[in-house]
Amino acid sequence: MNTKPLAMFLTALIILPLIFFGCKGKVEKTPEAMMTGSPEGMSMPEEAQVVEPSQEVATETIPPTAAPQVTEKQVPVSVVQQDRNKDIQRALKNANFYTGAIDGKIGPKTKKAIEEFQKAKGLKADGKVGPKTWAELEKYLIQ
Repeated sequence: MNTKPLAMFLTALIILPLIFFGCKGKVEKTPEAMMTGSPEGMSMPEEAQVVEPSQEVATETIPPTAAPQVTEKQVPVSVVQQDRNKDIQRALKNANFYTGAIDGKIGPKTKKAIEEFQKAKGLKADGKVGPKTWAELEKYLIQ
């Protein structure tokens, strides 16, 4: 019976987790810490200092022709804000307060429309779309 493969498997089974996860050294208390019971004064022998796991990161070679993948985190804030601004303009238009283009730019026409909408709804007419104004505007997006 050939036990060499079994021995190699068992060795790998023991050593590989140590390589990937590291092994922590034994913590020893100094005599002062033992007498006081406090964690201060705890030390490790020099040969048993904490060994951190490998900091290596797996890398992947990407061919130069590969297109970059766009994730939600990579979308610039201005694009998200512009979409919200378009929703504001669309809601104002549906509510018959805005006649301009739905371009995502909050200019003087949009601000005036927001203020008029706020007045009509009994909200503070400051031209800013806060939570209360948005709650009212959102009703007009569903149309």
